Amino acid sequence: MEDYAERIVDKAIALGCQDAVADVAVNRSYQIRFAQNQIVISNRWRETTASVFIVYKKRVVASDIKDMTRIEAQVENLVKIAKVSQENPDYAGIAKGPFKYDRPSVDKKIVDLMDGSDHVQAAVNAAIEEGAKECAGSFWKYDEEHFLRTSNGARGVDRRASLYLSIRALMSLESSGHGVACATKASQFDPEKAGHKAGKIAALAKNPVGGEAGKFDIVFDPLIFGSLIDQVGGRAGAWTVMAGLSPYAKKLGKKVASDAVTIIDDGSADSIGRKRFDAEGVPTKKHAIVNKGILKTYLHNTSTAKKFKTRTTGNAGLISPDAHALFCKPGTWTRDEIFEECKDGLWLTNTWYTRYQSYVTGDFSTIPRDGIFRIKNGEVVGTWKDIRLTDNLINVWKSVEGLSKNVDQVQWWGEVYVPTFAPYALARDIGITRSAE
Repeated sequence: MEDYAERIVDKAIALGCQDAVADVAVNRSYQIRFAQNQIVISNRWRETTASVFIVYKKRVVASDIKDMTRIEAQVENLVKIAKVSQENPDYAGIAKGPFKYDRPSVDKKIVDLMDGSDHVQAAVNAAIEEGAKECAGSFWKYDEEHFLRTSNGARGVDRRASLYLSIRALMSLESSGHGVACATKASQFDPEKAGHKAGKIAALAKNPVGGEAGKFDIVFDPLIFGSLIDQVGGRAGAWTVMAGLSPYAKKLGKKVASDAVTIIDDGSADSIGRKRFDAEGVPTKKHAIVNKGILKTYLHNTSTAKKFKTRTTGNAGLISPDAHALFCKPGTWTRDEIFEECKDGLWLTNTWYTRYQSYVTGDFSTIPRDGIFRIKNGEVVGTWKDIRLTDNLINVWKSVEGLSKNVDQVQWWGEVYVPTFAPYALARDIGITRSAE
């Protein structure tokens, strides 16, 4: 695999490219899908893919090569495409290596796992114990190796392995709950916890009624709070700021959240998003995006860093820098204290379809899903449906009053794209509208 990466870069340079990057990934994934409380399909993949990035006189092309028997011919074709493409005036090169990396380490128990059906059954059984009637979802084992080479001297090898389970439990079509389990160590993987949570929420969410519009205090469950953290990471990417798709433009050093909020990107920490290096080969590091409410940095690759007259943060994305893994620093409250401080509000457990009315100002709406609960004096007094959270991203974060001591690692395809460590949160006076409005 290292030879493949070497050949791709050498061929591109020989054809006149100024820069070239090849990341050859060997993916050994294993998936189980389940529905109506039963496993319905199991899939295994072993794929080798080369992600290729080449630059010919500031003409940038990125593509994947899947047929390793035709490397030279496919690189030649990519160079031809680059030669007739438009220049990218913002392109400013890739990081100069070589770099030193921490040693890669993965849990051998995950790598050797051949059957995940016990994990699925444990999650389903736990949800049914809580009163759920039907469960569906998926289990994944991820096992991949990366072999990176760049024309600027970066060479790296990385091994990543993790387990993931997503379960949705239903009492009825309108009464559901969602739980996830994520881990890089088999001993820390807890599908039962995910099943119990999904089942409890589904059982509690029965007989929902149409909600009301207004301003409410909100208890955010880690899954929906993770989606808000994901929005911070995504909108803090320097390319996103440059493209006018972020409310954080010209806000470095300014207040964008309450004092309770510190959000960190750290691809080097133990998470299912851990990486030894970014797409340019730069070692991943810990960076505070928001520190005690103050916006501290954008996420950069080499090109965006030169544009902003700073250094790369090790977050390439060769086109657009992105977060690797996001950590919201926990607070000092217990989960019970979060609820007790919600005298008249809502507990939101999940969301989807987050959309912006204005990226520049941060005005957005998102549709709460699964359990939506009316809270009075810290207690659940009813279940709602058909509402939207309609507010402003910066305002929501400035309204955060308290965070729980404990955090959950969350990710799911609908809203939390970047692996995220999220606490429970309490925010004041958040806008709620009816879905029909």
